[in-house]
Amino acid sequence: MIDRLKAGLVIAAAAALLVPFVPQAVDAQAPGGRFRVIVPDVVPADGSDPHFGNRVSAYLRDFINLPTHIAMSRTELNERAKEFDLEYEDLDCTTARQLAGQVGGQLVMCGDYEEVNGEFEVNVVFYTVPGGEELPVPSFTMGREEWVAAAEHLNEEFQTLVQRTNQLAYCSDAFRSSNWSDARNYCGQALEYLPNSREVRFTYARTLAELGEWEEALGHFETLLEDMPQNVEYLENAGYAAAQVGNAEQARQYYTRYLEQRPDNVEVRIQIAYDLAQTGDSYGAMQLLEQGLEQEPDNPDLHDRYGTYAFLAATELQAQQGGATQQDGDAPSLSPEVEELFRTALSSLEFVLEELGDEARATHVTNSMRAYRQLGEPQEAIRIGELGVSIFPENAQVRSQLANAYNDAGDVDAAIAALDEAIELDPNLPQARLRQGTFLLGTGRPDEAIAAFRLAVEAGETAADTPAQLVFQHGYRDYVEEGNYQEGIRLIEEAKTFDVSNNVREQLDFFHFYSLYVQAQAVQEPQTLASAQAALPIFRRAREQLQAGEPYAQRSGQNYGQLMQAVDQFIEIQEAIIAREGRR
Repeated sequence: MIDRLKAGLVIAAAAALLVPFVPQAVDAQAPGGRFRVIVPDVVPADGSDPHFGNRVSAYLRDFINLPTHIAMSRTELNERAKEFDLEYEDLDCTTARQLAGQVGGQLVMCGDYEEVNGEFEVNVVFYTVPGGEELPVPSFTMGREEWVAAAEHLNEEFQTLVQRTNQLAYCSDAFRSSNWSDARNYCGQALEYLPNSREVRFTYARTLAELGEWEEALGHFETLLEDMPQNVEYLENAGYAAAQVGNAEQARQYYTRYLEQRPDNVEVRIQIAYDLAQTGDSYGAMQLLEQGLEQEPDNPDLHDRYGTYAFLAATELQAQQGGATQQDGDAPSLSPEVEELFRTALSSLEFVLEELGDEARATHVTNSMRAYRQLGEPQEAIRIGELGVSIFPENAQVRSQLANAYNDAGDVDAAIAALDEAIELDPNLPQARLRQGTFLLGTGRPDEAIAAFRLAVEAGETAADTPAQLVFQHGYRDYVEEGNYQEGIRLIEEAKTFDVSNNVREQLDFFHFYSLYVQAQAVQEPQTLASAQAALPIFRRAREQLQAGEPYAQRSGQNYGQLMQAVDQFIEIQEAIIAREGRR
């Protein structure tokens, strides 16, 4: 009969014991709002007289009659056991706990005793149902005839346990209602009562996590894993907590162990990788997904996230190594590790594009183009970009990134056209017109660039300072420093037509001065009447610009007085030459 009970209840009982400990509220239990307690006979462990245990249990059932708890009578237990072809006498610790899960019992007492020096040493444990939480009673010794005293002692211990289980109930209620402050208090007290309780410790650790006390929470998850190193719930929570405290390597280890237990759960693997990436560990997220791809090499969902995290890991490592990123036509210098990550990303991202087509995301295209650009392969970036345009014809970002690839390849007209199309799709596309101007400057088409810059300012893409400085830098670097003073000065004057801030205007005035100054020096070199007449007005304009740019000269550590003295000396020289030649 016991076998029949086990066969009928084992599945439900096993499931119940796997459920994390969640004590019920007191008023949600048996009629009258009381917990139901099952007390089978305390049994002799050494073949001693069974009558002692029978009597102790009988008296204890009478004693347990509290406002919050009541013991089920022997008659009721017998009747309920018969529903499973059992008698009361057949109930042992295991079957009583199984029966409790079916008949609404919330606590089950299990006990035994053995003879020691003519007395009985009694060992009793109460178990919660369905959680299976152990609530042990300290062992005690009673005389062979002291069954009433033994029952009274157990009743006193039981009432102490009731107070403690109330803390467990309060802990659970506060946790379920997201009252984290109370949960921390009640669960902390419950853990003091039951330091070996995995369920209480787990609830307490999760409460700490909700409060953001990640380091302490991690310590409790680690304690739980000492007893149950393969528990997936403990591993998942420990991994997340380790990530939150910044220990990426430890988080990876816990997540890896978790996924060893759940290797086929793609959704969980992807979610865990996402959680890890959110903490900044894209490389760890990528590694978790790599293990999944070993089992399912053609899974597009895994390739989707794997490629994305590999791309992010490449850019993160590149930044850590101080490497440049691709901005214009010159390919950056990449370490072998960064290059490998970019190529890994491309392999998966292109797989997704091929498999999913228009069900893929536009970011698969843009990230692939960025990766190829970082690798210095603009033609490959263009190939992916043009494919992306055919798949996502209404996506402005795809055309925007394609424009960058065209520019890298030296086809500025195609780059400008791609950005025009992107602007048509999204008039508010960030810095699109500004980039058009930058592309044009890079190919020596400054007037077209200036027109694009003015549109960028009008569209609110940028403050006027940025394009003005770009035009100035182009004029100074590519023309003044190369000796083409006239064109360089013209571009500096164009830069000054933008509505720039005072600081930028003073900077432009100063370099306008310096450009005029070096131009005038070159013009006056023959020191003839003609050269002096040509150089003098340039020096005088330079002097005016130096005065306007004095604040910048002072801020940048220039010796303003010495510069002014040099300009004045050149002016005096030109005037002297003109006066001397005029007297002849």
